[in-house]
Amino acid sequence: MPQPDPAQSATPYDDTAMRERIGPWEEDDVPDLSRFEADTNFFVRAAAGSGKTTALVARMVALVRSGVPVDDLTAITFTRKAAGEMSTRFYEELRRTQAALPEGGAQWTRVRQALGNAQQTFIGTVHAFCARLLRERPIAADLPPGFTAGLDDREERELRERAWQRYLQTVRTDRPEQIEALTALGIEPDDLEQYFERLCAHPELDPYVNAPDSVPNLDAAVAEARARLDDWQARRPDDLPNGRDEVMSAFDKAEKMLTHTGVETPAQQAAFLELFADVSDEESADVTLKCWRGPQTDAYDWARSLRDEHLPALVREVVQPALRQWRAYVHREVVAFVEPAVNVFAELRREEGRLTFHDLLIRTRNLLRDHPRIRTAIQERHPRLLVDEFQDTDPLQAEILFYLTSQDPTGTTWTECRPIPGSLFIVGDDKQSIYRFRRADMDVFESVGRLIEASGGEAVTLTKNFRSLDVLCDWCDETFDSIFEDPALEDLQAPYTPFDPQRTTDGTEGGLRRIDVDKVSGNWGSDIARADATRIARFIRAARTGALDDRMDRDDEAAAFAGGANYSDFLLLTRNKSRLSVYAETLAEHGIPYTITGSEDLGDAAELKALVDLLTCALRPDDAVACVAYLKGPLVGASDDALYRFAQAGGAFDRMHEPIPAPVRNTLDAEVEEVFVEAFGHLRAARTALRERRPTVALEQVIDDLGVLAGAAHPPDPSEGSLRAGRVLRTVTYVQSLAAQGLSWAEVLEELQRVVDGEEDVDGMTLETGSEDAVRVMNVHQAKGLEAPVVFLADPYSRSSGPPVRRHLRRDAGELVAPIVQGSGYRQRVTHPPRGWDQPADDQEEDFRAREERHEAAEERRLLYVAATRAKNLLVVSTYPEKPDDGPWAPLYSHLDAADVPELGVPALDAPSDPVVAPAPRLEHHRAERRARIRDAAQPSFRSETVTGAKTERPDDALHPERGEEGYGDAFGVALHHLLEQCVRERQGTPRPSDLVVASVLERAGAEASPESIARARRMMRRFLGSPIWDEIQAADPVYTEYPLAHEASDDAVPVVNRGVIDLAYQRGGDWILVDYKSDRIDAAAPDALPEDHPYAQQIRTYAAGWKAVLGEPVGRAGLWFADAGTHVIIVGQDAFL
Repeated sequence: MPQPDPAQSATPYDDTAMRERIGPWEEDDVPDLSRFEADTNFFVRAAAGSGKTTALVARMVALVRSGVPVDDLTAITFTRKAAGEMSTRFYEELRRTQAALPEGGAQWTRVRQALGNAQQTFIGTVHAFCARLLRERPIAADLPPGFTAGLDDREERELRERAWQRYLQTVRTDRPEQIEALTALGIEPDDLEQYFERLCAHPELDPYVNAPDSVPNLDAAVAEARARLDDWQARRPDDLPNGRDEVMSAFDKAEKMLTHTGVETPAQQAAFLELFADVSDEESADVTLKCWRGPQTDAYDWARSLRDEHLPALVREVVQPALRQWRAYVHREVVAFVEPAVNVFAELRREEGRLTFHDLLIRTRNLLRDHPRIRTAIQERHPRLLVDEFQDTDPLQAEILFYLTSQDPTGTTWTECRPIPGSLFIVGDDKQSIYRFRRADMDVFESVGRLIEASGGEAVTLTKNFRSLDVLCDWCDETFDSIFEDPALEDLQAPYTPFDPQRTTDGTEGGLRRIDVDKVSGNWGSDIARADATRIARFIRAARTGALDDRMDRDDEAAAFAGGANYSDFLLLTRNKSRLSVYAETLAEHGIPYTITGSEDLGDAAELKALVDLLTCALRPDDAVACVAYLKGPLVGASDDALYRFAQAGGAFDRMHEPIPAPVRNTLDAEVEEVFVEAFGHLRAARTALRERRPTVALEQVIDDLGVLAGAAHPPDPSEGSLRAGRVLRTVTYVQSLAAQGLSWAEVLEELQRVVDGEEDVDGMTLETGSEDAVRVMNVHQAKGLEAPVVFLADPYSRSSGPPVRRHLRRDAGELVAPIVQGSGYRQRVTHPPRGWDQPADDQEEDFRAREERHEAAEERRLLYVAATRAKNLLVVSTYPEKPDDGPWAPLYSHLDAADVPELGVPALDAPSDPVVAPAPRLEHHRAERRARIRDAAQPSFRSETVTGAKTERPDDALHPERGEEGYGDAFGVALHHLLEQCVRERQGTPRPSDLVVASVLERAGAEASPESIARARRMMRRFLGSPIWDEIQAADPVYTEYPLAHEASDDAVPVVNRGVIDLAYQRGGDWILVDYKSDRIDAAAPDALPEDHPYAQQIRTYAAGWKAVLGEPVGRAGLWFADAGTHVIIVGQDAFL
């Protein structure tokens, strides 16, 4: 059914009919399904405010009403938070729908069943979904069972650094000539770790190289530059009253280089030519005319011609052509050196079973592409895929979706796969694609839409805007229709679609205001932001107290604050993170509660620095430097004079774990003595806590004992209390996350030091974080999916243009264009790019840098769209008229002018001079409560025993006559259990784990991965796969592996709970069959029965009894599988030998 193209029309179209087809939804009723199309694949472009998630949930409910089992549905979204919200909305919509349907009808029954099984619907991120698929079939994915899915940034960094150092050590030991060759090119291998990291970020792409096959000959270029240098230096004035300019300095360096170091090697020649390139581009040189003033009458004219003609011509015609060849050659050699390290990193991750988020996508893609039978089985389990926020996807995710829904499970080219009708529903908004730096690719979004249409599905557009007032929608239409139509970006930009506003007004109120910040001396961005923040804070205070123009505060939906303002009505957005703290501090000064996201400011916390100093001393009490930092810090506050007196008295700064000797104490006056005794006492207490307690518990005790939280909450400036106390709490939660990963105290301290040093970015928080009534402050990237009655686009000016382009992705060719970059942050510069980077090469129409810059420019315009479409009632844009062409919101200025947008009326309300300060907490009361809770929690409420840990008095050889003299070891048994478990999980195919996988499983279990052990494990697996048990589980349903079971087995005062894990349980003919694997070494013939008191017999009987007690279902048979002998011994039920 064709539909009009909204992007080709200046006026919106009514999407009601389309919503009825993809998934009807009504707020107060159950919608009719007569036009609903369950078996059509849809690709939905949903504009801002059109209800993307609502449309997706509506389709899920409609599918359930149409008879689709709820466990057939798989919903994938962008973040865990969004997944949680979607789960809640889906469940609530099912409940609302059931309440509105006639009881007892077919649809009512389906919805009721769905409510009972809603937890069986997968709703989560694509990475969580991939991890689930891989855990079900790790052997087929060439992974060890029990792998770690989705390393966080710290874990990935640590693993990557290990891989890099391992690679460098191998090269230095085995291939030192490679190090020498690289050094001869002027490149130090130790400086390439950042480049290695960049290649690791895109392991699915091959590094692009385009360079000469041999070292370029630079002799002619050097000779020409030397001749020009001699001529130009001769024309230089002898006296330099105005000093040297950049060009003179470069010429002097060039002469010194010729005199002292020479230009014999290619690297030296390139360095010589770089001196000229550094002070001139191809149009103009860095000549300062007054510096060339001399007695010659034509000095100025000659200097001007040097600036505008001679030096730029040399650079353009001689220097740059030679350097491009040299740089490209060096780039090729660096890629050849670094690329093998990427493989080392990948192998290290595989060895240790630790996957990055990107690994999850690659492994899942490979599993689906290369295993048709597995793909078919997964399709049957997940026949309906619904994907939200698809504009944030990357090509790997698109591949996974098309393999999962392909009609032909053998297809290996995803763009040729045709989705099964009704299997795929995708919703997104290409105008909100703003995560290119996180691998999002808008070209993929457009390609998928075309593929769905070509395979019989439909690409549709939703234009109704339920969020914003019509005046805001109209202004956005006028503004972004123009901004998105930039001819220079036409091939990279999303088409603009006009809104169909659903919240209309009479047009008298206006949903737009502006804040024009007056000129600030020096045009300093922080001062401009402070002035802007002050006006915003005054407005919010006035709105809260009802002191605004009554047009904005009345009982009317069109008012900015219908029925009064709450702090949560305000959302403050900046383009960048750097000045978020300015707005936070200003809000605090005006007594306004706020939460801040994306600030990455935990490292700014004085309390964190003080705690790191203390913890460093506690862990390294002989570190005198750390000791002095702790003593001078805010936790002690010792003056320089006190430190001097302590040292003069014989005090040692490297013995803080010991009491202060009496002679030292007796020499100090009472006040100084008290400071040091207390400081040393706190340090010893902290040291004890670190030794005896887990990191999180120890840190909480230290913070409590020292009053760090109370002090942070009540600083000298009360306005800082919420932020500072919030940062202390954030430190605790951050340490909790590190401790949960198994880090030791030393490793935790190392990570905290990285935060303090600015090497790791962690958001702080305030005491209002999580509060329902606080102003939200964040940068635009954090605002996707959010809305607010009032939105401020703040921080209007920045003189920085951002870091240079560092890479370009050639998805169509499967290549990563990554030049070598030196420096960090905004000081980065490209030093060695391939040919084609900054000038078209071969058949290129556009150089790579220019194309990537256009991509970034197009995304900046989409960021504006995201920012401007968050507002429901009022959008306030801050401007800096003094610099109308600069700043993140500058492209909006002309459209504000065209709409004659008035300034925001801000009452002259100063910051409160007497903010209310909350009383300090009753610390002793809280300590007593905490100790009581710990004491009560220490009392046992039950006793736990493992089924395998039952005690017996009989000697081991009498208990286990079936065992050989020497067993294979517990570690081998653990590994074998993992391997058999995965065989059962992958029973639809033919499990054949490679020797590498078997070796990895053995190593992870702590067993020897010798050829003998690998062969033994494979032999045991073959026997299991050829057993009657294997034949039975092929037809059994359900089948469980590693099933945990716990049941109460005693009526004592303190109950005994038996715990265990059943290796294999499956249902056959109505009865359950339990199997426990045994890896004992069997030297003699395997037993066909075991004595009644045999521990293994008791164990399996306990499992059978527990199964019946907990599940209430009969156990038809329970027995032991002796893997070494390949025999099954029945203990419970059928008395037979299989």
